[in-house]
Amino acid sequence: MTIPADALCDAFRIPLDEHGGYIWGASGQMWTEAKQNAATRAQTKSYGRQWIGHHVWDCSGMFVWAYKRFGESIYHGSNTIWKKYCSKQGKLSNGQRCDGIVLRPGTAVFLLNSSGRHHIGLYVGDDTVIEAKGTKWGVVTSRANHWDEWGELSAVDYSMFPEEEIPLIKPTLRKGDRGDDVRELQTLLDKHGFVIDIDGAFGAKTEAAVKGFQRQSGLTVDGVVGAATWAALKADVPIEPESGIVIDREKLAEWRDMMSEIIDELDRLLV
Repeated sequence: MTIPADALCDAFRIPLDEHGGYIWGASGQMWTEAKQNAATRAQTKSYGRQWIGHHVWDCSGMFVWAYKRFGESIYHGSNTIWKKYCSKQGKLSNGQRCDGIVLRPGTAVFLLNSSGRHHIGLYVGDDTVIEAKGTKWGVVTSRANHWDEWGELSAVDYSMFPEEEIPLIKPTLRKGDRGDDVRELQTLLDKHGFVIDIDGAFGAKTEAAVKGFQRQSGLTVDGVVGAATWAALKADVPIEPESGIVIDREKLAEWRDMMSEIIDELDRLLV
């Protein structure tokens, strides 16, 4: 039997919604006053009393408990889950898979220290991880960028979440920049009716065109091409200047080429 990834995420939401607690070695048991009084671990003695009357887990105990709900079993321990129960693995950088693929819900995530993977949680989508964090905190959520590694679990079916490439984030451009990204910027400006040279150099004319486009699009007019300006440039919308006249891009391009030919001919005659 395989566990649907979305169902595994739903199972992890149960302890979260119930304000579940954390006790080292636990996997869903009810914490009682008798158990608290018999506790010997320092963290349990300091913070465990708040979980009396609550179900409790530790980080990998959440996985043991969830797997049992689906008739499956998994080892109680983060390092072993990483080594024996993951079909795919990799590093995380700022909450994203380093292989350029979007992190899928139902994926285990891990924290590293000198002894290995000392903590585990489950990514449930929307940049959110559910984890049994510690005796002081219980079951809580965290952001994916807090974690070091990912592992897709061998008993989990991820087919409802097809692998998707992480969208390429365009760099912020400003006057003085050069290269292919500037050339793309100039091409997009040209398509929006701003007639400039497409030479890959972000000079004064390109800056003026950027400011004109930002003004026309209701953006902050600073001549800097950030995420909002890139998004607006790539939007397929008709260009209507304040005059209400719709720009014919093809006609403008013809006029630009014609004027270039006239200027070249004048330069030749004046030599």
